[in-house]
Amino acid sequence: MQPLHKAGELAPQVKEAIESLLGRALQEDESVGIRTYRAKNAPAGPARDMAYRRLLGRIGTMADGVKNVPEAELDAAIDEAVDFVCHNPE
Repeated sequence: MQPLHKAGELAPQVKEAIESLLGRALQEDESVGIRTYRAKNAPAGPARDMAYRRLLGRIGTMADGVKNVPEAELDAAIDEAVDFVCHNPE
């Protein structure tokens, strides 16, 4: 498990660097954890085309699942999800 660091306890230059990466200020009561991942090359050629077709299929399946839901209800659900993510960063 990666260690978490309280934003209020970070050295100023570290906090500034993290805020620069995040594109926003850290709140004093937030915690920060960093993970690294090995980069993977994006698929190319036929594999890319196949991935694209699979993605479109998944999008179509999701769209079919909500085709009878009123647009206002979908918009409200999206707004609620965005609001939740913005106010619950963990």
